[in-house]
Amino acid sequence: MGCRESVGGDGRERVEGMDERKQRRGIQSIEIAFRVLTALQTSPQAMALKDIAPLAGLTTSAVNNYLVSLVRTGLAAADERPGCYRLGPAALGLGMSAIQQIDGFEIVRREVTTLRDATKRSAAVTTWTDDGPVSVFKQDGEQRGAFEFRTGLIPMLSSAAGKIYTAYLPPGATIDLINREWEAVFGGKPNAERFREEARRELKRKGYSAIVRADVSAYVSIAAPVFDWHGQVRFTLSLAGTRATMQIEPASDLVKALLESAARATSALGGKASEDI
Repeated sequence: MGCRESVGGDGRERVEGMDERKQRRGIQSIEIAFRVLTALQTSPQAMALKDIAPLAGLTTSAVNNYLVSLVRTGLAAADERPGCYRLGPAALGLGMSAIQQIDGFEIVRREVTTLRDATKRSAAVTTWTDDGPVSVFKQDGEQRGAFEFRTGLIPMLSSAAGKIYTAYLPPGATIDLINREWEAVFGGKPNAERFREEARRELKRKGYSAIVRADVSAYVSIAAPVFDWHGQVRFTLSLAGTRATMQIEPASDLVKALLESAARATSALGGKASEDI
């Protein structure tokens, strides 16, 4: 059943928001209270009134008045230290409910389509499974060829997404796959630790990973991580093309579009980028 607003009297109903050209009125006090909650969210510990006030753009006395109501509703809680406050149990309940309502795959699926439309390059999303990284959805770019993404299991060593999982996951989760692929990709004795450290340095420096193959395919791909609310990699978003069609420098429009897409998806998942690589 859709959300409708009763007009009353003659029983007619109108769908809310039909006239999008007009600014809808809101409750200003609720919006201000949200600023107080957002200030509390910035700290892992309880905060003093004097620290909350500037973050919320309010005076200390005004913050105190809002916190009285927020504590009553459970959205905030008074700390053991006098004059200090933190997020309350009701805020936790709302957050958990919001997490349960998030359709993570739908979020990244939309981003893949948006990314393809914006860049005209092949785009895909991958996730991690017990068998390794799996491409679960892709959209072909304007140029077709051997460099197109495929759905299903993808390699660890010769894909930009595989490098991200190598960097972020525990070594035990990836070492067997790395060792299995090593000879075919690099030859010689496997050195998973070296590959992992190089992938980590690249991600720390640029925020994305890249693969440029030297063979006749001229395949190039770039990938960026999408984080969940635990700060763990939930998905990766990728673009692919050839050396002639892919610009992989940090200042390139393709890289900017990829990073913006990954940031939007992370935000929509309620996540934040992890600094623990």
